[in-house]
Amino acid sequence: MMFSGIDGFFYVLFLAGGAIIGSFLNVCIVRMPRNESVVFPSSHCPRCQVAIRWFDNIPLVSFLVLRARCRACRQPIPWRYFLVELVMAGFSLWTYICFGLSWALVPALAFVAALLVASLVDIEWRIIPDEISVGGMWAGLVLSFVFPALHKGPAAGVLLTGASVAFILAAVCLALYFFRILRYKLALGDWDRNVLLLGVLFLVGQWAAYTLAPFLPLCQAGLFALADALQGAVTGACALWFTGLVGEIFISKRIVTEYDFKGVVDDPEGLLKSLARDGYVDAQGNLQPAFRAVKSAAGLSLPAGCEAKRAEIFEIIQSVDEGGVMGWGDIKLMAMAGAFLGWQMAGLAFFIAPFFGAAYGLVKIIRRQDTAIPYGPFLAIAFIACLYWGDLLLRRIMVLYGL
Repeated sequence: MMFSGIDGFFYVLFLAGGAIIGSFLNVCIVRMPRNESVVFPSSHCPRCQVAIRWFDNIPLVSFLVLRARCRACRQPIPWRYFLVELVMAGFSLWTYICFGLSWALVPALAFVAALLVASLVDIEWRIIPDEISVGGMWAGLVLSFVFPALHKGPAAGVLLTGASVAFILAAVCLALYFFRILRYKLALGDWDRNVLLLGVLFLVGQWAAYTLAPFLPLCQAGLFALADALQGAVTGACALWFTGLVGEIFISKRIVTEYDFKGVVDDPEGLLKSLARDGYVDAQGNLQPAFRAVKSAAGLSLPAGCEAKRAEIFEIIQSVDEGGVMGWGDIKLMAMAGAFLGWQMAGLAFFIAPFFGAAYGLVKIIRRQDTAIPYGPFLAIAFIACLYWGDLLLRRIMVLYGL
């Protein structure tokens, strides 16, 4: 296949641009879980703290020139830095190939970059930073209005169906949520109220955007895309929240893992062993009645070195006892994806992500490892599939079911 000179120029441009973005993503992956600024200080070696000079910070090239070692201390540089730059360069090029020079490129590249950070942080820390999930959700809503091309002009009938799906899912989740509160005699906190209020605002907002669109022809495409994004955020979040609520209400086991304390204490594994020795959890991490007999953080027996984090440790274990089948980080990531992709793709991703996660979980069960898995990466794989091949997948499903 022959390519023109202009094609080659854009291929190189998007490859190089993607590698540069990947270099910044590496900073986010390292610093965000530690609650550090991604801007200051400038890039430096985490071991010797020497600032990295510009010619040692050229994406892909510098890693190879330095042979994966810091110039100052000669300590190895993890291969992840190179791979993130390479993967983002590849995604950047593929996004250009799929969407061409259209406005859909802007939200698509932002979405892929956010997913890459969320996945790698979740793999290492078992958390998804709010800067990515919540910040990405708001960015997705804004970009949907400003650059509506990614939503591909949803039809009025699609939006009306989306409004019904979002409302029904939200109503079911609300009913299950209050049933859970009554069953476990939980308090309704400020955070819970804020989430419920935000859901109501999104449902009202999608209706308002859809209603106003015909009267504002200059903004019609943006308002329809915004309505689709708001429906997507509600549908995506509620679909996964529904799964978590069902598990929290009907599955009695509450499992604590060392990953719950990662970033909180220096020795999460040692803390978990101490909790097992004191009878708070069993050998598999299942919470025992001994913990429920502890009424406050002051009554919790902890190993030396964990006193400073007593209140935080108690709160973490208590939150696991109240639920914990589905992490809120995953739910917020689904809301972000829905804001970028719309309600149809959010629903499609919800149904295909478990296939990736189940395969990985089965391997861990066979190997007798911890069966708690970071679900964010598998959601990200599903989101990527929906971003690039979602329309094709939907058509194949509709043909399969004769729709």
